[in-house]
Amino acid sequence: MRIPIGIIVCWICCSIHAQQYHGTLLYTWNNNNSMNIYLPQDYFSSEEYYPVLYLLHGVSDNELCWLKEVNVRLMFDELISKGEMREMIIVMPSVSGLVNGSYESSFDTIMSYVESVFRIYKNKESHAIAGISLGGFYAMHISHRCYNHFDYVGLFSAIYTTDKKSIFKKEREALFGITQTSPIIYKNTEKELEKLFQCNPKLYFISIGKHDFLYNQNVLFRNYLTENKYPFVYHETGGGHDWKNWQSYLMIFLPLLFNDLPDTI
Repeated sequence: MRIPIGIIVCWICCSIHAQQYHGTLLYTWNNNNSMNIYLPQDYFSSEEYYPVLYLLHGVSDNELCWLKEVNVRLMFDELISKGEMREMIIVMPSVSGLVNGSYESSFDTIMSYVESVFRIYKNKESHAIAGISLGGFYAMHISHRCYNHFDYVGLFSAIYTTDKKSIFKKEREALFGITQTSPIIYKNTEKELEKLFQCNPKLYFISIGKHDFLYNQNVLFRNYLTENKYPFVYHETGGGHDWKNWQSYLMIFLPLLFNDLPDTI
């Protein structure tokens, strides 16, 4: 079992439960970017390459929250063992919590690091990104900045505006909340979304709870996509801005990923 030297803070080795081996969870860092990485059960015993999902947390959390709040390792293991989810590498990096464009602009360094260390397919059809709340905001902007890099995008209870005053407004102008002081990276959002959809992503998934304080934002974004005839999947539930909803959204999203990929590429 070969593990890249210098990147492992700690790792949880494969365990046996119900006579099935489970995936491996690594905690790594690179250039001050810490992240949890889930590897399929056969990763270290094979030379196979895998698709990848980047899964981003919200503003008040960190890269450990998916493990503490949802126990995603168990979720991934069970979905894979049932044949309801394709084997994949799942990267859960820390996010900056800043809305100044720095995180989105530097995300390619995270992708380059992960792709240089782990066996990940490099093609667009094998890449997905998703996030909750502010992580959804990042996922939207990273996906359209890297419009030829991601074929699957998941926005769970996402925020879309850069202007806090626009969060509860219902007017179309409140959607992206672009002002004169907005960072330049956000000022071309609509043009970059157009580029993304010209590349025909396989899945653009939006989910929101009806009692979420970001509900109006998500309805505005849904209407914007509809008006521009951009294909998307919209999933609305009860409840609000909470982990119960985010767990259910992830459970729906994961089985939709990478089903068109052949066993080997």
